[in-house]
Amino acid sequence: MFKKALAYSCALLPLVAMASSDGLVVAKNESAKTLSSAQYAYVPTVIMMDNEGKQSVEITGQYKSYVQEQKSQPSISYTHYLEELANNLIADGFTIATKCLTDCSTKPYRKTVENSFRYNNIYQIGYTGVRKNRFGYLSAIKGEEGNRQAIQVFAQNDYRDALKYAYEQIVETKMPDLGVSVDNNFKIKPLDFSSLKAPKKDAKGSADHPMIERFPGSYIVHSAVNDFESYPLIIGPYKKSIPTKKVSGKITTINYSIDKNVGPYAVHQNYINALQKAGFNLIYECSAADCGNYILRDNLEKTIHAKNHRSDIYNMTRKSHYYLFSAEKVTPQGKIYITMYSTQKRARFNVEMVVDIIEERAMSQVALNIDSDTLSKQIQATGSVSLYGIEFDFDKHTLKASSDKQLAEIADFLKKSKQVSLYVVGHTDNKGQYGYNHDLSKRRAAEVVNMLVSNYKIDKQRLTPVGVGPVAPKAANDTESNMQQNRRVELVLKSPQFL
Repeated sequence: MFKKALAYSCALLPLVAMASSDGLVVAKNESAKTLSSAQYAYVPTVIMMDNEGKQSVEITGQYKSYVQEQKSQPSISYTHYLEELANNLIADGFTIATKCLTDCSTKPYRKTVENSFRYNNIYQIGYTGVRKNRFGYLSAIKGEEGNRQAIQVFAQNDYRDALKYAYEQIVETKMPDLGVSVDNNFKIKPLDFSSLKAPKKDAKGSADHPMIERFPGSYIVHSAVNDFESYPLIIGPYKKSIPTKKVSGKITTINYSIDKNVGPYAVHQNYINALQKAGFNLIYECSAADCGNYILRDNLEKTIHAKNHRSDIYNMTRKSHYYLFSAEKVTPQGKIYITMYSTQKRARFNVEMVVDIIEERAMSQVALNIDSDTLSKQIQATGSVSLYGIEFDFDKHTLKASSDKQLAEIADFLKKSKQVSLYVVGHTDNKGQYGYNHDLSKRRAAEVVNMLVSNYKIDKQRLTPVGVGPVAPKAANDTESNMQQNRRVELVLKSPQFL
């Protein structure tokens, strides 16, 4: 009983002490834990002047702040603290401009501190997640313009009922003269990157594109070439959607690492200048704040090109440090497109530059369908035949209408050779997971059988669907044209043993 009474009497002792030796209008409480403190010799600071946040005043001068936490039993209410603080300030000649103790909104307070240097000083108070009627705030001002002092305080009882408060003061002063001088004879030296040396060798098998010279001191992290592929070229900022221009051709992707001291903007501007001198027209240019959140991730993640970009496109937002542009040039052989971005995660990391070069050209057309007589001859000669006239929707097992001609030729062959039974084998390239590719190849083989049975009246007993995924390639999976060879349907003789 004595201990409880003692604790209660301590809680009623004055909470607020004025004028400390370290220049604080309201001294820190020596019994409280200090979570943060800060001071600046000369900064502008906005102070609330009403409870709705519609009026404020900016005072420039010496700024000091601290955040404290005070635990006691029984708990001290934030209203008790703010009321006592207000009374002390009034006694010291301050006028209370704002005081809110119940049903308060954090918006007026947040308006004055967020998006400024003050946030990092006082965020520990946790004002963004406070519960209703568990917090309050006040502001006070004293003196005439040119000689003003202002106080702003936010107080709350946290979930443990501990008292926490963020205190700020601004004392209006003239700009301090620090004796800074300027050398009138100083001359600006142009930047010179030519002496930079690459700290590492290029990735094995990689090479520059013959049209683009690498930045001094850079090395290649990864490169890739697709003989023929489409590309979504960014031509505008990401808002509700990404404005793109679909271009096709040979695509070269090169990932470079560049000295951290260069910075991504210098890289960005150097290449724009060089390309414009070479006759390229700039289509679109942006910095991170203007490009839009995740523009590179959302533009590339469902394409073959995403894996060729070794920078962290999945975490590049408006708050990242990067620059992007797209450009084009018309040549007698066709258009050339270049899209490039340079980024730096933090100052201690190297600059990453990724360039995609699209050499526009038409895809060579080849005869894909094999007639029934040729089917018979190839199966007779080798026991199997690979078909490329059977086409599926991207990443699905549904057949395109363009497959009808080849299906008709298979059916014609089977009707002429009634003794023949076949394995219908689905193949894929090796992009993606093995399990997924294997399942996709089985579904595609089964769909070919289903179409031959339902649309061409072939006996189902004569056709056995098999999926082997990527395990029986016809070529290396290193270019798009080679991977196209591996994506196929194959007919393999099941019975008789030979024709």
